Amino acid sequence: MRRAKIFRFAGPMLLTLLLGLAFLGADLEMLDSFNIAAPVWLPICALYLGGKIWAAARARRWANLIAPAALSLGYAALALLLFRPLWDGASAPARRGEPFRVISFNLYKDNPEAHAAARWIAGQAPDFVILVEASKRAAKVADLLEADYPHRYDCQGNGDCSTMILSRTPALSVEHHARGDTENRRALSAMTVRFRRGGRALDITAVHLKRPWPFARQSFDFAQLSALVGRRDGHHIVAGDFNNVPWTFAMNRMAYDLDVRLASGGMRSWPSPNGPVLPLDNIYVGSCVASPEVERGPSLGSDHYPLVMDARLVDCDD
Repeated sequence: MRRAKIFRFAGPMLLTLLLGLAFLGADLEMLDSFNIAAPVWLPICALYLGGKIWAAARARRWANLIAPAALSLGYAALALLLFRPLWDGASAPARRGEPFRVISFNLYKDNPEAHAAARWIAGQAPDFVILVEASKRAAKVADLLEADYPHRYDCQGNGDCSTMILSRTPALSVEHHARGDTENRRALSAMTVRFRRGGRALDITAVHLKRPWPFARQSFDFAQLSALVGRRDGHHIVAGDFNNVPWTFAMNRMAYDLDVRLASGGMRSWPSPNGPVLPLDNIYVGSCVASPEVERGPSLGSDHYPLVMDARLVDCDD
């Protein structure tokens, strides 16, 4: 009898502990890393709780409904907090505004298909190209695109950073956010470049973050990114390889700190070519970047897929 009681309460107790640890991820990177797998364990928990509620209702044991019903509300609240960016990023279609195209691509530094990647990027005719891990063999991609994209900016400002932005037109200003050795993951690999587009200023922040716990301390990168970039007007794009998914507390907090919304949704970009499974590459936009449409490109020798975004730059009072 005692064993039966222990078994009956073990499930709800474990789910209560799990729920508490998931919420603590808002403050602890170690626990937030567990939320990366939320699309797997949340449905399992929901099925278990649904089964407990159904069994209690069928047996008319109304007192047994209290615990699973309360836990269900808690898990529903957690899901709303974590996954809200996936449906909160859409904007109303804009008929006016300056259209533009951006490609964001983690090339993988030992990419054996640099020429094919460069040909594909050129064929998409983007206005701006965000490249991550554009070093070693992959550095050829930027060189091959130089005729069409003569303006190249990297996060260090000295050519020693593999996170860069290519453009057809020169920048109005460049902010190098790197504060150390970016190539060995000892510093934030990011920058913000301001361009003129259709008579409006457009800020583009390119990002390559460290991996989260237990592989690295990504929280330091997020803190630096928020402090160095901050909130800007609505003409802002933040894109790159975040080594994280949009539904963690860390990514939600970053979007709030930078005042941007998710444009790429849950589009999976890693790994390539045997996937993809996770949306590690993401594109966020400000409130004055309208009608963003994001597509995933083909496998081009990298372990990441490229993302292509078409959008319109509008006045913030439109």
